[in-house]
Amino acid sequence: KSTFVLNQRLANQGAFGVREAVRDNQGEIIKEGETSRNELGILVTNEFEQKIFDSTILTSRLSLYTDYLNNFGNIDIDWELVFDFKINSFMRASLGAHIRYDDDIKVKNELDDGTLSRGSPKIQLKQQLGIGIVIDL
Repeated sequence: KSTFVLNQRLANQGAFGVREAVRDNQGEIIKEGETSRNELGILVTNEFEQKIFDSTILTSRLSLYTDYLNNFGNIDIDWELVFDFKINSFMRASLGAHIRYDDDIKVKNELDDGTLSRGSPKIQLKQQLGIGIVIDL
């Protein structure tokens, strides 16, 4: 698994699990943060598709990954669940959710005094709704 952070400001912060910049006591950067991270592990994927009704199909895609070297047994989860609807002969709709959990991605929390904490991994959720027109040529 490879992660690339092309924005040096984010790389200096240690975003997305890359090694952050080394700073002196005044906060000046001594060594820039790394822009890539490589891991060696195992990836298990599963895709499931089920016709629920004549006009509705459920698709589930699940990927589970664990790194052999750094934190074996800690599982990164990437799960996408999508319902595809056929509204009529020329319209389609899609409703879905995409859930991700990666221990390497730390979300900084704002404390009561306005400062940011070091951060901890969180579940990420994306919802999606799409409506399209089908044209047969």
